[in-house]
Amino acid sequence: MRFSSTVVKFLLAFTVSFSFMAHAAPAAEPVKVALQAFKVVDVNGKETLTESKTAKPGEVLEYRAVYSNVSKKIITNLAATLPVPVGMEYVALSVKPAGAQASTDGKVFSAMPLTRKGADGKTVPVPLTDYRALRWTVSSLTPGKPFEVSARMRVSAVAAGK
Repeated sequence: MRFSSTVVKFLLAFTVSFSFMAHAAPAAEPVKVALQAFKVVDVNGKETLTESKTAKPGEVLEYRAVYSNVSKKIITNLAATLPVPVGMEYVALSVKPAGAQASTDGKVFSAMPLTRKGADGKTVPVPLTDYRALRWTVSSLTPGKPFEVSARMRVSAVAAGK
């Protein structure tokens, strides 16, 4: 199976950028984040997840991030964030746990589905291709009790250059 170098670079950039998007308040509290990417495949009519570092256009990946408090104190107001890189499209209703917010710029988050004013002044849905980040708010993260988030993304043909 041959994968576009654009997709490989893109996924590597995703992993690197992800490590900078985990935020905890206060910032000095240590939070460890482990990210895994799984390719969603159909095996004999049954959905299976296989660990993957690459993907091709049209394939769906499930990203899982596990946030662990490695300190001895409870961490409060953790913003558990998954970026949605350019070239990926968030798959609607795939977030776990429920209650995540989304953003088109990685800064301002709102409840899903996102909406905006159209040219005619009416409220219209934001295309899923415009989502750039997902965020869950964790009121407290206890030492030794990890918090896992996940969401699915579809690789677009644009990401692979086709």
